[in-house]
Amino acid sequence: MSPLPASSPTPSSAVPAALRAGLLAAIGTWSVVGLPALVGWVAAPESSLGWFSAVSVGSALWFLGHGQSVGTAAGVTLSVTPVLLLLVFVHVAFRFARRVVATERLRVGPDAWSQVARWGVVPGFVVGYGAAAAVIALFTLGGPATPGAAAVLGSLLVPVVALGFVLLRPEDDAAPAFVRTWFRRGPTWLPAVWRTGWRGVGVLLALGAVVVVARLAMSWGQVVAIQDEYGVNAGATAVLGLAQLALLGNAATWALGFLAGPGFQLALGSTVSPAAAQPGLLPLVPVLGALPRAADYPAAMYLVVLAPVAVGALQARRVDRELEFFGNVRARVTATVVAALLPVAVVVGLTALANGAVGVDRLSRVGVPVAAFAAALGAEVLAGALLWLAVLLVRERQADEVPDTGADTSVARDTAPAAEGDDAAGSDASPGTGRVSRR
Repeated sequence: MSPLPASSPTPSSAVPAALRAGLLAAIGTWSVVGLPALVGWVAAPESSLGWFSAVSVGSALWFLGHGQSVGTAAGVTLSVTPVLLLLVFVHVAFRFARRVVATERLRVGPDAWSQVARWGVVPGFVVGYGAAAAVIALFTLGGPATPGAAAVLGSLLVPVVALGFVLLRPEDDAAPAFVRTWFRRGPTWLPAVWRTGWRGVGVLLALGAVVVVARLAMSWGQVVAIQDEYGVNAGATAVLGLAQLALLGNAATWALGFLAGPGFQLALGSTVSPAAAQPGLLPLVPVLGALPRAADYPAAMYLVVLAPVAVGALQARRVDRELEFFGNVRARVTATVVAALLPVAVVVGLTALANGAVGVDRLSRVGVPVAAFAAALGAEVLAGALLWLAVLLVRERQADEVPDTGADTSVARDTAPAAEGDDAAGSDASPGTGRVSRR
């Protein structure tokens, strides 16, 4: 009797593993804020609050790190997302998503992987993460801070982005077929430009981080002086330091707002831009000691906008090095524009999350003016990219139009003896020695 054929893998067979991975990813992200909150409670024995209050506060911070607003018992709404904390959450979820994707692809095989990923792994991972978010929301009930009504759905931003980093890789053979199909519907250069665009995101964020680190190094004495005024023990100091570290990602977006031109504000009526610095009265947060003092800057300070322009030129250079357009100038320009604007769109989205309120009245609006920032940063990065491309096109056009006189002289010299019967000399003639354009 012949054995029965094995049943083909179905998307539903991957759901349990994906659900478990989503749950574990949510627990992993919660531990990033929940454990420090418990450590802070233990390190402050004089506090009259119980351990569940620490869990509740950590859970509220978990939602805040997912881009959700949190309201306090005093009527204060917190809506500034700690960008660095959000990126840590995405990284944790990414690791769990990558593991379940690799395991399930190996289990079902490449032929069934596309359907299993689309209808099994993706929804299972997201639903598992959302189920854990619903339980975490229960921890905030009765606590000093609670998220909004739509916080559970909003928290799904993290697993969706994590899955995007795992699956949206059109040049990876392990990517599902439906992903490669999506990209094939677009221009042939789209996969390479997609990769180049995400590299540009890293360059822009690194640029803002460099400015922040430089300001901290220059103002470290002031930062430490403010920290010493708290007079707290080592455990509370560590928790306070972690809280400020989570805001360094926001500071990187504020620095980009400064470099782009519109600047940023940390309170209503305050501004820090290339024109002037008027920080105003600020809360006693040590890291804010790195802000510049009130001053009017010279017009030359606006040269800082050349930094985003340089990023655009770098993006155009990468497109030129990685792609061959064979004389199709329209496709070349379009690819360069997309490579320049993709990182701008991502950074502007992160900046919008980094904006919000950290209190009432003067602290009800913190961050970068998003509309002006998007217009300025987009124009500067795009200008740098198009300027670099224009220089390349002009140089290539000039190189094609300049005749290769050396080659012509050689041909004439070699062919002259051939007319007199010197076959050996004539055989050295090399037609087609002129330069051919790389494009």
